[in-house]
Amino acid sequence: MQEEEIMTVGSGNVFADIGHPHPQEALAKARLIHRITTVVKNRGLKWKDAAKLLGISPKEFSLVVDGELLDEVTIGQLMDYLAALNNDTEIIVRDAYRPVQFRVAG
Repeated sequence: MQEEEIMTVGSGNVFADIGHPHPQEALAKARLIHRITTVVKNRGLKWKDAAKLLGISPKEFSLVVDGELLDEVTIGQLMDYLAALNNDTEIIVRDAYRPVQFRVAG
């Protein structure tokens, strides 16, 4: 007898799906981190050179981009890192029927 497969449709926010206590914030941070890594890769920077630009150690940079410091790093810090990489970040606030969104232009 073949076992029945069960598929669960995600919410669009993996952090909400896994029960993270602050899923919107975690998703915003993940998007900012993704943009940071994209900019660093597109510029051909080595991790140590990127870390120097951001004013952090290579170890800390590695922990940030690997998501190991997701709960510790702030959205403000990530926005500062993007600014150090000559990128702007927009925060869009909407009414109660539409949640706050963070937009990282690319």
